[in-house]
Amino acid sequence: MSSFDQLLSKLSTRLINSQGSETSQCVSEVIAAYGDYCQADRCYIFEFNEDLTSMSNTFEWVREGFTRHIDDLQNVGHDDLPYFFATMRNDFRFVCPEVSRLPDSAKAERDEFEREQIKSVLCIGLVAKGRLLGFVGCDKVRQKYHWTEEDIQHLSLIADMIANTIERERTHAALLETKRALELANQQLTQQANIDGLTGVANRRALDERLATEIRRAKRQQTGIAMLLLDIDDFKAYNDHFGHLAGDDALKAVSQSLAQLVKRGTDFVARYGGEEFAILMSSANASSVLKMANNISEQISRLAITHPKSQCADILTVSIGGYYEPPIADSELVKTSKRLIKNADTALYRAKLAGRNCIRFY
Repeated sequence: MSSFDQLLSKLSTRLINSQGSETSQCVSEVIAAYGDYCQADRCYIFEFNEDLTSMSNTFEWVREGFTRHIDDLQNVGHDDLPYFFATMRNDFRFVCPEVSRLPDSAKAERDEFEREQIKSVLCIGLVAKGRLLGFVGCDKVRQKYHWTEEDIQHLSLIADMIANTIERERTHAALLETKRALELANQQLTQQANIDGLTGVANRRALDERLATEIRRAKRQQTGIAMLLLDIDDFKAYNDHFGHLAGDDALKAVSQSLAQLVKRGTDFVARYGGEEFAILMSSANASSVLKMANNISEQISRLAITHPKSQCADILTVSIGGYYEPPIADSELVKTSKRLIKNADTALYRAKLAGRNCIRFY
């Protein structure tokens, strides 16, 4: 096996086995190994944009003592090097044994190569699935060099390996992006499914899911848990008098007030249905739950929403029913969930029987 075949086998194995962030390091190692093998002074990779109108130097190896140019070779446009772009697009290669003998039509290219002190240059296109992705190139700075067919064949084999690697990574990146987009879309759909469209707070479905989570947490941490159910007093009469648009605005105002009050990560507010809202709380004692209920009642009253058809006040008010359950180590999830809702609902019924605009606990 020739020395190049040995090198090619080693490099291809390295690229094939590379994954993720390691791939860039492997590509750097490949161009360094090949640049050293062919006694180049620079070896590099450029990648084209989608429509082949610009290119950027993405990898560069330089022999010790020679100048790097990767930083000033970014977003090089077709108009900067038109002869090079046309040749690469047509032939997928650019072979120049002597820069000084480039034709007059390649003056921009000759000027650029001389700026970089390049005497001979060889570039081979990176082609994958029939598409030109970029090119891998070698420069001779110390002296002119006549590129042989063997040189071109060797660099073409290196180019094929790198092109396949870049295409693989781009495909992988595209798949990851698609996956992220799908995950985001699913998150948005889940959020939409769990949010009440009118008020913007959680809906009954989300409450049921959160109940299970909070009951498990309360059992695990041995903390108390509470449920408040809130009903807007005489809301049907409010709707009949002012119309459903005004009724919707009132529901939004109440939900916003609740969201402002219920801020802890372990607490949760949801629209329970119609003009009813539910507040799920983690609490060390019943008194803190009662304090929250009082704060809610006062906050709704401070909204001062006129309600001339109310049986208990001339503004919009709420009736609140609450139930607090201390830590119970052996409580069952389903039974606890039903008990929280049932007992809070019973307390709410008692609050309405008591004349509305009041708070009752089970």
